[in-house]
Amino acid sequence: MLPDELQPLKSLLAQHCIYRADSLNLIASENIPSPLVESLISEDLQRRYGNYIGIDLQDRHYQGNRYIAEIEEYAHRLGRELFGAAHIDLRPLSGNVAGLAATFGLGQPGNTVLEVDNGHRYAHKLAQSNLRIDLNSLSIPWDSRRSNIDLEATVDLIAEHKPQMLIIGSGIFLFPQPVEALRQALDRHSPGAHLIYDAAHVLGLIAGGRFQNPLAEGADVIVSSTHKTFAGPQGGLILTNQRERAALIGPALAPLIASNHHLGRLPALAATFWEWQTYGAEHAAAIITNAKALGQALEDRGIRLLGADLGFSESHTLILAIGEFGESKAVSDRLESCGIIAGGAGVPDEMGSHGLRMGVQELTRTGMDPEDAGDIADCIAAALQGEEPRQVAMRVKSLAGRFHDMCYTVAPETANQTRSKRNRPSPT
Repeated sequence: MLPDELQPLKSLLAQHCIYRADSLNLIASENIPSPLVESLISEDLQRRYGNYIGIDLQDRHYQGNRYIAEIEEYAHRLGRELFGAAHIDLRPLSGNVAGLAATFGLGQPGNTVLEVDNGHRYAHKLAQSNLRIDLNSLSIPWDSRRSNIDLEATVDLIAEHKPQMLIIGSGIFLFPQPVEALRQALDRHSPGAHLIYDAAHVLGLIAGGRFQNPLAEGADVIVSSTHKTFAGPQGGLILTNQRERAALIGPALAPLIASNHHLGRLPALAATFWEWQTYGAEHAAAIITNAKALGQALEDRGIRLLGADLGFSESHTLILAIGEFGESKAVSDRLESCGIIAGGAGVPDEMGSHGLRMGVQELTRTGMDPEDAGDIADCIAAALQGEEPRQVAMRVKSLAGRFHDMCYTVAPETANQTRSKRNRPSPT
């Protein structure tokens, strides 16, 4: 029984859960772990310390790690198998931490780094911090209309500046990026340069074999979060096939950026690796199919989208051009008042500058099919076009009630079913 002073907190948590259950969450960077994954988040491990330096999992700073080291190695094995990587590091607490550690570990003072401007820009962050890390960050040319790297202009920039590091991937991730061609350009003009691929938004699609295989195409390192399309517990990871690069990144990560690495998520992350090994191809295909279906349904209702001539998306994300309806933040607020949660994004000036970024990964996880796309698009269009918010919110709430089956997993208590009901909480 909670003390009276904490009852408001319990009520707020319940209200939050109901609010989310009654909404259509289209935030491109969020997802829901399965009950199986959530059941393996360990509160006991969460309060323990498992520090190690370098890349030797057995070289622990604290005593009491006998089973912790085995659990972490188990998760490492499943992760290496899933991604076909020789080395994996699960210590990053986020994708941002993973990217900063990889950039700091592989970089040298004075290095030139090319990086996508609508990503995290890790070298830029390090150079602009109060520490003034000596890295020269240059923006990779971007083809806004195609929502992808301008390959020809980027190759010219590589030839001119001969960068020691190139970081690709972005927060606006509609289509696979030209990893192989960039690798060839680096090898031609700057041999030995590091190619880092930020997979935070598309890690699940990579795991399911439906996007691209960055390591096979020439990336040296993958950095990522573990909770967007991948739908695991919040955290980060680093993948590479090269021991020497793993050994350079390891000390930059720990003890410099992270010491204790929140051990309670590791069993849950191992279960997420297993889910993608088991259901990944089907899961990734469903996400992409749903994104395309929603893109087409929105276009059919007169809403412009980035990349429409290219099939809208090959990922979970859609970018809507909504300048005719208002500024991005104001339109996002209007949609949220109708129960539709999405974030702002930029679009090319010729499309009106103001956009929305939407992702279908959470709705897909909870049961969305392509047949649902029309009804979802109707609600989005009604909200954009100024229909009375309470009326739209009622339609959204009814529609959201469809999406409470947890797909592409097993229930924690059984191993022979692929869907498990997610119970909706009641207010207290």
